[in-house]
Amino acid sequence: MTTLPPPAKSLWRDQIGSGADFPALTRDISCDLAIVGGGYTGLHAALTLAAAGLSVVVLEAGIPGTGGSGGNGGVVSAKFRRGFAEIAKSEGIDMARRMHNIATGSVDHLIRSIDDLDLKDTGFRKDGALKCAHSAKAFDHARQEADWLRNTLGDTGLQVLDADAVAAETGSSHFVGGVLQNGAGTIQPLAYLLQLWAAAQARGIALFSQTSALSIDERQGQVRIPTPGGTVTADRVLLATNAYSWLTSAAKPVARSLVPFRSAMIATEPLSEDLDRRLLAKARSYTETRRMMRWFRKVDGRVIFGGRGALGAVDAPAAFQRLATAMVKIFPDLRETPIEHRWSGQVALTFDGLPHAGAMSPRVTFAAGFNGTGVAMSGFVGDQIARQMTGQHHDLGMIARASLPKVPFYPLRAVAVRATTSYYEMLDAIGM
Repeated sequence: MTTLPPPAKSLWRDQIGSGADFPALTRDISCDLAIVGGGYTGLHAALTLAAAGLSVVVLEAGIPGTGGSGGNGGVVSAKFRRGFAEIAKSEGIDMARRMHNIATGSVDHLIRSIDDLDLKDTGFRKDGALKCAHSAKAFDHARQEADWLRNTLGDTGLQVLDADAVAAETGSSHFVGGVLQNGAGTIQPLAYLLQLWAAAQARGIALFSQTSALSIDERQGQVRIPTPGGTVTADRVLLATNAYSWLTSAAKPVARSLVPFRSAMIATEPLSEDLDRRLLAKARSYTETRRMMRWFRKVDGRVIFGGRGALGAVDAPAAFQRLATAMVKIFPDLRETPIEHRWSGQVALTFDGLPHAGAMSPRVTFAAGFNGTGVAMSGFVGDQIARQMTGQHHDLGMIARASLPKVPFYPLRAVAVRATTSYYEMLDAIGM
């Protein structure tokens, strides 16, 4: 077992502080269903299972929020890494429409959860997301995609903006146009996560932090999960470990189905009054269209700028410097603004660009692979896989898997990620 590092010193953690104290497991315990992983997926699954009358235990290897659910960028989006037109081409228009409904339904599920669970101070705002085109070719593609979604799937929540409109909104002349998705939003991701923990605790769910699942042993019609402080015996288990599945042999099969990728973020110190007024005035989320996509938003008068490309298991100064360089290229006015926060975490990519959820055996179920777009989707999939496990109505579309996929040439994944990253950076540099 690898020890989970302490939580990143992020802007989110600074805003929240230490949060509530959840104990580690120190005794043997039995339940109907055990969940390994205390992020959005595991907690939403736990809430749905508990509402169905089952006794539930959640095991989290670290302090709540150490993984991706507590350190992500807080962008609430209705999309997959794989585009809907591509899905239509390979699987047919009916499946594309179904997956589009699932994507938009994931945002609806998040909003409904905030209301139904009475979650306070999550910072959620449904203020849209603007895709900013870095070239005329990229703008044409984004515009055609918006037209296809509107004309084929009936998505009326998209608005094409010209270069002047994007410049007026972002405060940057770097882009040639963009597409606004009105159905997206932003959230304080750690606040949302910790309030899900509190809601689960209030509903009688047994939550244990700093409790690593050491293995999973199926025998005699039950599943035994030893931890450093006690053993959990359950009828069934859900593995909701996502990008951190490599931590323990209990989730090793899930880890072998994913390609881990490190995502990094920086946050400036509070902007001057002038910069705050001119940059990202509507404080929604923004992405650019390069292959090595960067995203940015404004929180409490600071610019947060993030993206993929940080390689390795720990924070890398070079990755943060690349982000700072890219940020100043888009926003030259930030050249003299100090960076106050730097943090990173792992993202779980899949080969087909879609999440995966299904059964590894009659008693062990999994859900993982959110490809960096999981703030809404991971909780939705957690809810839907829990409904599947309890015989309730659900729809996972192409996310549902009959078995756990495997990454080909898994031992070479780090080399492949580095090679692909370098190739994409080269294409972006030469404008292709």
